[in-house]
Amino acid sequence: MLSTRDLVAGYDERTVLDGLDLDLPTDAFTVIVGPNACGKSTLLRTMARLLTPRRGTVLLDGSAIRDLPTREVARRLGVLPQSPLVPEGVTVADLVGRGRQPYQRWWRQWSPEDGAAVDRAMALADVAGLADRPVDSLSGGQRQRVWIAMTLAQDTDALLLDEPTTFLDLAHQVEVLDLLHRLRVERGRTVVAVLHDLNQAARYADHLVAMRAGTVVAAGPPREILTADLVRDVFGLACVVVPCPVTGAPLVVPAHTGGTTARPVTPSAQPADDGSNPLAGSYPSKGL
Repeated sequence: MLSTRDLVAGYDERTVLDGLDLDLPTDAFTVIVGPNACGKSTLLRTMARLLTPRRGTVLLDGSAIRDLPTREVARRLGVLPQSPLVPEGVTVADLVGRGRQPYQRWWRQWSPEDGAAVDRAMALADVAGLADRPVDSLSGGQRQRVWIAMTLAQDTDALLLDEPTTFLDLAHQVEVLDLLHRLRVERGRTVVAVLHDLNQAARYADHLVAMRAGTVVAAGPPREILTADLVRDVFGLACVVVPCPVTGAPLVVPAHTGGTTARPVTPSAQPADDGSNPLAGSYPSKGL
């Protein structure tokens, strides 16, 4: 659905992406990872038509996105940028309702379908109980879920989200990522998100894109591309990569680099592998 060809983009005199070619799979959960200032958000903003490229093309279903009508793009791509600004005094229900603007016309105002889409989006994002609250009175985590609800109310085939778990505690991070996963599996949505947590990315992504210095270093299923060598190359971090004991997805364990000295585990202190501990024996010993 989304691809880039010879994409060059940046800010002022600084070039961030220089000749980037990328194809994102449809009906998949793609996660873009990489160190700070590597171009993740710039790539997402350019694909969402929030940033005009200096050269090259973003393609949506084979058509140059810059040539498509704005309303058509808004019906096909739902976008959640970093730190969106909240209009002063607007309520949660009003803000979520703005996700229906691409469907409004002067002869077609608010409809029962719009109301149902807003109710469904607020329920999915777990903000229905906040419908009458002013958005600027909410916590950071609550606001983030309201913005996600507005994006869902847009009812598009594809969602682009820049750090959707920002401000959320761990439990709500998992809830949001579970929601995005369900949208992909149950409703066939294409989801593209920028995440900082590499282990969350590996757990949820069908397709992982690793970036460094404005280029794509590797792209593919996490179980195929996420290795200790890739983490060292992209993040400069020594680590081991082991299977997650819950999902089997790659789990990045940083090497010990200082701080509190780890106490060695003696044989007598190890968990008994008598069947009572489901994780006993789940971790490969090589490299640990």
